[in-house]
Amino acid sequence: MSNPLFLHVVSADDAFVDRVRRHMAGKAECCAFGSAAACLNGVRRHVPDAVLIDLSLPDDGGFELHRGLKGDFDHADIYQLLLCPPDMMGRDGLEADDLVASPAPDALIEFKLDALLALFEARAGMRAQMEYAQNVAFTSMSAMGELGVVMQFLSKSFACHNVQAVARLAVDALRQYELEGAVYLVWDGDHHVLTTDEGPLAAEQETMILQRRTLGRVLEIERNLVVNFDHVTVLITNLPVDDATRLGRIRDNVATLTEGVESRIQGLLLEHDNLLKQQGIRYAVHEIRDSVIDLDARQMADLMQTGALVNAVIDEFETAFHHMGLHVEHENVLIADLVELRQKIGEIVGKPGEVHQKLKIVVEALQTLAGEIQS
Repeated sequence: MSNPLFLHVVSADDAFVDRVRRHMAGKAECCAFGSAAACLNGVRRHVPDAVLIDLSLPDDGGFELHRGLKGDFDHADIYQLLLCPPDMMGRDGLEADDLVASPAPDALIEFKLDALLALFEARAGMRAQMEYAQNVAFTSMSAMGELGVVMQFLSKSFACHNVQAVARLAVDALRQYELEGAVYLVWDGDHHVLTTDEGPLAAEQETMILQRRTLGRVLEIERNLVVNFDHVTVLITNLPVDDATRLGRIRDNVATLTEGVESRIQGLLLEHDNLLKQQGIRYAVHEIRDSVIDLDARQMADLMQTGALVNAVIDEFETAFHHMGLHVEHENVLIADLVELRQKIGEIVGKPGEVHQKLKIVVEALQTLAGEIQS
């Protein structure tokens, strides 16, 4: 056993005490006392796991010792094995954990002591299992509580509409872990930093961040931790290095928290980029739509003017043909050509422009992408 049984033997029979010592050698630690008073002094110095009391001590000392230990709140749970004379078997107040009628053969005493050793080992094993279970339960509850901080950040981060709000939320999470440090955000040549004490970032801490931003994902130096992503660096300056279990959880949770910050920053940058693109599309739609309207008006005016000019020319040709004295057949042919030309010009003027129609289709598609354009 890693922690052997600690046994007090109380008896005035030195030979009996020697036999008990020999049997328990290498199995338990034994202290022998010849009186109840000496045993009580020994208990005050070092509380035993069990006591073997001979109730036949002079002046009823054995029974008084038995009752004194049972009546003491601090010592009532000490295991008691009693050697009891026959005339004391039915005595009031006798509350032994185990009892042997005396005188008893050595074989019976040794059997009882071996049973006590087995009981002690079983209890020690149960205590170890209970301590392990308590530690596991405590560790699990602590881990769940710490992970809950990260989950809370992730759920609230969707309501953040700018990088400053994300930084504040991340710093609040670090404070819940009782950590000190800073959240450093970078994007498009700009940056924003926020510390857990809401003060300015110390020069040496800024140097540490800038020097280690490109050296790896997670860097740990003494009590400092640096976690890097493309748009964020989280610096911790008071790692709990004295608690290895909590240190591991803190390292993992801060890395997860930093990854959540990175994800939200990327989302905000994408939203901003999409907003700029949408605004550009809306501006283009507005300009193209006005240009199409103007083009349509100009095209229709040009076609109507062209048609009027062509008709005037045709009329002048018809009048000239009457005065030129042409042969009737030639004049009819020329007039027929002019009539056909007039019809073709009319068809051209009456048809909408193909370019105008295609541009209208483009405008409608862009309006679908950019939303309704207010006139």
